[in-house]
Amino acid sequence: MGVTRRDTFRPGFADAVRAANGEGYPVLVRSSGGGATASDAGTFGFSIIRPASEELGRGIPHRYDEAAALVLGAFSRLGLAAEVGEVRDEFCPGDHSVCVGGWEDGMKLCGIAQRVTNRATSVGGIVLVEGEGELARVLEKVYGALGLPFRPGSVGSARRAGNAAAVDAFLEAFAVEAEERYGAGRIPLDDETLALARESGAAHLV
Repeated sequence: MGVTRRDTFRPGFADAVRAANGEGYPVLVRSSGGGATASDAGTFGFSIIRPASEELGRGIPHRYDEAAALVLGAFSRLGLAAEVGEVRDEFCPGDHSVCVGGWEDGMKLCGIAQRVTNRATSVGGIVLVEGEGELARVLEKVYGALGLPFRPGSVGSARRAGNAAAVDAFLEAFAVEAEERYGAGRIPLDDETLALARESGAAHLV
């Protein structure tokens, strides 16, 4: 369960942490904006990170549009049609969510958030491929404890949208889309980087 720093100041935050932990979801405080999100083996995250020196003339809307375009491009490779826009009472609400369906009864397949520092910018999101029922159940408890609006049906997935592709297939689609858009190359993570990631993640646990 990823929460924002703003969430940690809400009156029901301690209850939200207990609710998430009780369902087997550790709670981490993430640096980007938005609201609480949940992840498991049916989801994955992506980020587009650039040095601040390369970001002159680019603003927040541009980065949101870029990340959303990457998602839509990857989805289209697997025959999944989606659009950009917020749906009613969604988790981590934002007008650059990638969704299926309209405002009233639509479901979110990917949320996008970003962070800007003096050294770099980062924009990315969490893609929901399957397992939306479990995530909706946990998020309902967390949002209820925080006293925030939430509609369980807003938690979507590619599977719920009728696409049977596995998580690995979506990862491959994102990789190919990044290769074509940016000329990106695939680099396996070394043991030192993986160890640093685990250490950094543990440091943000509540």
